[in-house]
Amino acid sequence: MRFEKILPQNSKRRRIVKKIYNKFFYNYSTEERTYLKWIKENEPSKQEIGKQRKAGFKLNPKISILVPLYNTPENFFDELVQSLKKQTYANWELCLADGSPEPIGFINKYLDDKRIVYKIIGENKGISGNTNEALKLATGDYIGLLDHDDLLPEFSLYEIVKRINEKPDVEFIYTDEDKIETLDKPRYGVFFKPDFSPYTLNSANYICHFSIFKKELMEKIGGFDSKYDGSQDWDIVARATENTDKIEHIAKVLYHWRVHKNSTAGNAESKPYAYEIGKQVIKDHVKKSLDVDVDVEDGPTPGSYNVKYRVKGNPKVSIIIDAEDLEKEQIEELIEKVKVTTYNNYEIIIITDKNIGEVDKVVKPKENKFKAYNEIVNKINSEYFIIFDKNLIKIDNKSYIEDLVGICQNEDVGIVGTKLYNKQEKIEHNGIILGMNGVGDFLYKDAPKDAGTYMQRLSIIHNVSCVYFKYAMIDKKVFMKIGEFSDEFKGIALSIDTSLKMLKEEKQVVMNPLVSICVKKLEQVDKIEDEEEKIKDKWKDEYEKGDIYFSPNLSKENTGLAIKV
Repeated sequence: MRFEKILPQNSKRRRIVKKIYNKFFYNYSTEERTYLKWIKENEPSKQEIGKQRKAGFKLNPKISILVPLYNTPENFFDELVQSLKKQTYANWELCLADGSPEPIGFINKYLDDKRIVYKIIGENKGISGNTNEALKLATGDYIGLLDHDDLLPEFSLYEIVKRINEKPDVEFIYTDEDKIETLDKPRYGVFFKPDFSPYTLNSANYICHFSIFKKELMEKIGGFDSKYDGSQDWDIVARATENTDKIEHIAKVLYHWRVHKNSTAGNAESKPYAYEIGKQVIKDHVKKSLDVDVDVEDGPTPGSYNVKYRVKGNPKVSIIIDAEDLEKEQIEELIEKVKVTTYNNYEIIIITDKNIGEVDKVVKPKENKFKAYNEIVNKINSEYFIIFDKNLIKIDNKSYIEDLVGICQNEDVGIVGTKLYNKQEKIEHNGIILGMNGVGDFLYKDAPKDAGTYMQRLSIIHNVSCVYFKYAMIDKKVFMKIGEFSDEFKGIALSIDTSLKMLKEEKQVVMNPLVSICVKKLEQVDKIEDEEEKIKDKWKDEYEKGDIYFSPNLSKENTGLAIKV
């Protein structure tokens, strides 16, 4: 572009000309255009921004923003400060701790604003140590974390304080985010997050930015730990969630993550050591929060992880095979398929009217399948059970029982779903999104079974609202408490009803796509017309609130993931 050679770097005129050029000539991708449309339809207008500046709150907490400095570029820092000065909520302070070899000279010109406080550390204590020095300067009621090159939209702190007024007891807040290179280029890479998802957090730091902590909570957890430098943000978030359940997610983009060659936003390999430290964060956090040991391996993308929860003890598992209408030879084949397991404490129960030997129990079929399932579960002395049926083709993981029980054994879990795919290697099930295409639908149905996806939902363990009740590991104790399988429903509503009853009992519904199973067409997954209104009426509040593990900014009109515009 010729104007870039003529107009001075960082000049106001250059920025204006470049903004005009980008508006009319920038080659936007389809995704960028969709996101720009979302921004226009969802973010505050100039008139709304003006109203925010005049608005008053009952609670007006001071927000202390911590920024550790180290050889900070002046242009990025200036843009950060300007983004704070433009905030529609003005009760903030910027706490700067400088660990550079020599004090940063240009900082002094910003100190006329009394909200900006600056400390020269005199040495580089690392990212955690430097941030702790900034924390010592904080006098606010809440603590926010920023990098020295990132930005906040002008309505960011307003939305945070608005939520504090709505939920005065909140102790930890996080927001959605996107990426930015320069102010004159469009934002992109938006990350619309779910509400607090503990098992997702154990697989990847999906919370990341913008994180705000109540001052007392930050003091309770003791600030940052240099042991986790590189993944210190993940560690501080994990420890916060260990110490409070007063967690709020604001489903708005209140943070712009700067992309340049030295940032992990722009170059995942810029800090390779951070991903190794991330493994230790997971191990330590899961041990403290669940008292479980885990094995952690690299996931499909940097920053995501395959987590194996080790089984405590040797709990018994009942494998129930619904083999109604199958011949003896077919049943024997099914039995061999489930016996691929390396787990040793299980029993096999067959529902059939055939004479089958070498199994632990045979149960005659009943007209009502679900009553049959309930009667079987009532009589077993196992702690966990899983139901298979005639659609099973193969189980890919010999460790499938351990991989499911390892999660299901945790006190906060009720059911663990599995990734199901067909002979064409297309997804049949990887969790059910509440309210998608009506009452609910299977996320990524018909997608390639190992496709890279948003938040890697086909590859990492994560929270969901609902899973298919078959091919899932279920805690018998929880199952009995929720009232077993209801005979109100026969289609997909049955799985939704079962899962929502788990959530109502404050038991997590978890997807483990690391356990993948090849199946034919699934049973009990049709949308039965007369059940749709019944399930929506029974779970009216849940449907009105929406799926808490699926962002309201994402479309529910297909089974893929797309921005809602």
